Amino acid sequence: MKLKSIPRRLGFILGAQWTRDLAWTLFTILLARRSPDILGQIVLALTFGYLVKTVADVGLNDFLLSTFARREGHPRALLGEVTWLKLAVLLLALGVTWLITGWQGYTPELRLVVMCIAAGLGLDGVSDSFFALCQARGRQDVEMRIRIPSALLGIGFGIACVLLDAPPLVIALYKVIESLLCIAFALAALERNPLAGVGLAGMKDLAHQMKNGLVFTCMAACAMFYNKINVIFLKQYGGNADVGGYGVAWETVEGLSVLVSGALLGKVIFPLLAQYWQQDRNAFQQLAGQTARSLWAAALPIIFLICVESDRFLPLVYGENYQTAVTAQRLLTPCLATAFLHNLAAYAMIGMRRHHLLLVFYCSGLVCNLFCCMTLIPRMPLEGAALSLTITKVFVAVLTVGFFQYTARPMSLCQWLYMLLTAFISVTLWWSVNHVAPREIAELCGLAPLLALFWYWRPPPPFESSSPKNNDKNCTA
Repeated sequence: MKLKSIPRRLGFILGAQWTRDLAWTLFTILLARRSPDILGQIVLALTFGYLVKTVADVGLNDFLLSTFARREGHPRALLGEVTWLKLAVLLLALGVTWLITGWQGYTPELRLVVMCIAAGLGLDGVSDSFFALCQARGRQDVEMRIRIPSALLGIGFGIACVLLDAPPLVIALYKVIESLLCIAFALAALERNPLAGVGLAGMKDLAHQMKNGLVFTCMAACAMFYNKINVIFLKQYGGNADVGGYGVAWETVEGLSVLVSGALLGKVIFPLLAQYWQQDRNAFQQLAGQTARSLWAAALPIIFLICVESDRFLPLVYGENYQTAVTAQRLLTPCLATAFLHNLAAYAMIGMRRHHLLLVFYCSGLVCNLFCCMTLIPRMPLEGAALSLTITKVFVAVLTVGFFQYTARPMSLCQWLYMLLTAFISVTLWWSVNHVAPREIAELCGLAPLLALFWYWRPPPPFESSSPKNNDKNCTA
């Protein structure tokens, strides 16, 4: 099995992702240092925006990606039909958002901030259909050439507004600018208007296909709601400042999670898993196993560092106003491991066509999240919001990773024990040395076993394997 194309494809995705992440990080830091209240307004608006984007996606992106990867149907015609549908649903979602923000009693300015960012993120959902075609055809380079200038110009506008002390409503326009540029560049790359030539017969055919894609819609909605609804509860019980504190606490965790789950898993590994499940089950198991081990090995040292350094990192980067967010960030760190492994398991289940079972898992996660939000956030708003998300993600990950492990056996029992033993040794060393030496020495001692595991389970260069025997880095020897 040859996987030499993975580093190249991933490199294009990471180029676009890291460029935007760096610009976004600078934007967030400047905004956080200017005002926790304004940051809270932007974070709340982003929460509504991601919900609108999920609705506008109609849950079809994973369906489109798997369809394009299998070379089924007429991709350009399907792209146009989906684009029309997404635009119609986006308008409806924005109308509902305006009504909900009024019902919640938000100020007129805050409602407009929410609408600006929600419209921008909704348009991202529309353009994602084109990028799904790029990913399925191995043209991540096209996606990179579109996303990088769009992000730099859009977020650059936001940074300039912050530096000029512009009001929140003007700052919020950054997302509309970024999204419109992204669509314009995508149309130029496509060299045709995907909306042209779509007739009633095509929309009827799409409606027929959506019978299979409806489950993806429900999955996306459940996942986004249990990821974001805690912020709406936090706004009600804690206010804008607490929402800003949660935003900086979640920023690092979310950035790393999206980097792996969105860039590597969603745009590179998932198309390969969907293809291999149809063509080569041994290749599927081999790729799944290597990815699972590498993700665990990468997640553990990151979690350790965030936990032990949050009290230094957050005040240093965002300012002293966010000291209370330290505990929240530590409570959120398990979300890194669950994001890495759950997303791998979820994409594998979609490739295995077990999406109906995955929907059941997501629905149970939404119920769990609502219960946690209603019981924890009123008692301790900021910490409760973090705990609600972490408990939910761990719960869902136990279900998805458990099924994935049972079905595909990506990791052996020996490998699981080896990983748990390494984590136990790391924590024991850190705790023991911390009582007799400076914290920096204790942290290095705790980090050493985790880095050794990462080195041992690193992907084989150049992410190529000739046989399962040569690639199976386990503890059987």
